[in-house]
Amino acid sequence: MRLNMTTQFSGLSFRRNLFCKFNQRAELKKDFFRMTFARLVFIFFHLLMVFAQNLFAQQNDSSTAIALKSGAIELGLAGSMTIVDGSSRATAAIRTGLFKSAPRGLFGIETALTYSHANALDLIDWEVLFSWQRRFKKSPIYPYIAVGGGLRQEHLGSFSQARYPMGLNLGIRAFIAPQAAIRTEYKFRRVLHDPVKSFSEHQIVIGISIFFKN
Repeated sequence: MRLNMTTQFSGLSFRRNLFCKFNQRAELKKDFFRMTFARLVFIFFHLLMVFAQNLFAQQNDSSTAIALKSGAIELGLAGSMTIVDGSSRATAAIRTGLFKSAPRGLFGIETALTYSHANALDLIDWEVLFSWQRRFKKSPIYPYIAVGGGLRQEHLGSFSQARYPMGLNLGIRAFIAPQAAIRTEYKFRRVLHDPVKSFSEHQIVIGISIFFKN
């Protein structure tokens, strides 16, 4: 009887230690991602400060001088509020884009790295999107449409689950200088591979972008 109790106690201790190790590894991964994301945000704002002297110092005789050019590279920071079945969460994202000439507009390949936190749940999204944008008449405004999707990792303690968001973006880039634009968009995502059921997300995203080679 003592042997059985000792064996059960040892097994319980082993499982508890194993759970603690898994939990510690999960927390380390989340801390690493948070630090990396914070560094990316810091780098973005540092670059924004570097460009700040030119962003607002440049005076243009006509808005036609501000245009999105083929070969331009975008680096942006955005925030949003996501509504999922009546609940909401705050989101921050780092975005990049590369633009090339296309029939009657510009073709773009864009990526987004997004971090969300709601209660004890952490979500990390990585997406690739293909966009098409066209200048509105001779204004510095570029409406666009993008389609794509990617991978979402959901972390709750030591538990991790993969989801696959797919959908489209409808938005506008409004240039305030050749190297900077305000970006507003609506995002629709159908999130697949949920253990209960697939569900839809709707986001309004507002951000600022800086442009290289523009």
